[in-house]
Amino acid sequence: MRMQHIFFTIIATVSFLGSPLSALADDDQPPPRPGKEFCKENPGKCAEARARHQEFCTANPEKCEQMKQKRAERREFCTANPEKCKEQREAMKARRAEMQAKCQADPAKCEEMKDQARKKFQDKMGGPPPPAPPAAPPAK
Repeated sequence: MRMQHIFFTIIATVSFLGSPLSALADDDQPPPRPGKEFCKENPGKCAEARARHQEFCTANPEKCEQMKQKRAERREFCTANPEKCKEQREAMKARRAEMQAKCQADPAKCEEMKDQARKKFQDKMGGPPPPAPPAAPPAK
C-alpha cells in the first residue's frame, strides 16, 4: 500500500510539473527543455506558465499547498533513498515508453485514455485540465 502511495505521488508530481511545459510546445518546434534553459530561451512562455500557475494557486490555495508538501516529501524521500528513487524513476520512464508505443499502435484508444485522464484530473483538481499537447507530425 505504501509503494502505491509513493508511486502515485511520483506520477502526480511528474505530471503536474511536466504539463505546463508540454502545453507550451509549438507545432513547428521540438518540445521545450525543462527548467532554467527553457526559461532563458523563452522568457515570455516561461512567464506565461508562471502566471497560470500563480492563477491556479490563487484560485486553489489548499491544492497548491498540498502539491508543495508532496513535492517536499518526495524530495526528502529521494535524498534519503537515492537508489530507490532512481529505480522508481526508471520504472516510470519504462512505463511512459510502453504507453507511447501503445499510443502509436492504436491512436484512437490512446485518445480515449487521454480523455478519461483529463476528466479524472478535472474532477480531482476542480478545474479544467491543461490543454492537450499538439500531436507530433508523422515521421517521414
